[in-house]
Amino acid sequence: MLVFLTVLTMLCVPALGQTTASDWYNKGVDSYDKGFYDSAVKYFDKVIELRPSDNDALTYKGYALDKQGKYDEAIQSLDKAININPQDAKALFYKGTVLIAQSKYDEAIEALDRATTINPQYTNAWYVKGLALNELSKYNEAIEAYDNAIKINPQFSDAWYSKGNSLDELSKYNESIEAYDNAIQINPQDANAWFGKGNAFYALSKFDDAIKAYDNAIQIDPKLSSAWHNKGLALEALGRKSESEAAFAKEKEIGL
Repeated sequence: MLVFLTVLTMLCVPALGQTTASDWYNKGVDSYDKGFYDSAVKYFDKVIELRPSDNDALTYKGYALDKQGKYDEAIQSLDKAININPQDAKALFYKGTVLIAQSKYDEAIEALDRATTINPQYTNAWYVKGLALNELSKYNEAIEAYDNAIKINPQFSDAWYSKGNSLDELSKYNESIEAYDNAIQINPQDANAWFGKGNAFYALSKFDDAIKAYDNAIQIDPKLSSAWHNKGLALEALGRKSESEAAFAKEKEIGL
């Protein structure tokens, strides 16, 4: 009996020095975190060889392939993870982001809808759904998605900024300014939010306010050429020709 138990133990415990699936998984995560995506894929493949139904490894492999721009392969890996666990909201979310990278917005929205149905508190899924809807010019629906993200996390500055962009597209400039202001209050160093606010003021013919907003954007990011350009337009609208020419020259200098 003792001999039998000894043999059974030897069969169940990995041989000394043998790398386990968990070891390969940890190596994959470490490589991914360090930006070594090709190595990460190879490590996750080792996990999958040992544990073909490891949907976490398949999902992480999908992330790593996405980072390398291998979108079709990433979708294949994520789909395998989803087939193993159809309730994996994270895999569905990342599938949505990969589909957006491929400009497959309708398919992305379908994946993101599944993710938010599984987890209605999935803030990033609501936000990314908004981005996809915005790309399809479905601005009201995009705003609804951003609002869902904001309701869950009122400090989500990117959602406020993106809501401002969609409101701009609907020519709701006063509301877009309010959204940009919320983004700026959360993150005063968001040059894009200042730029968006400037554009909304410009659309309202409030050129002095637009220039102030563009100046804030430029102070944060002096190489934001679009801010220099639009500042030039606002100055031109006020008849400040020499200043507008200087702004356009700065834009041209940045573009060289």
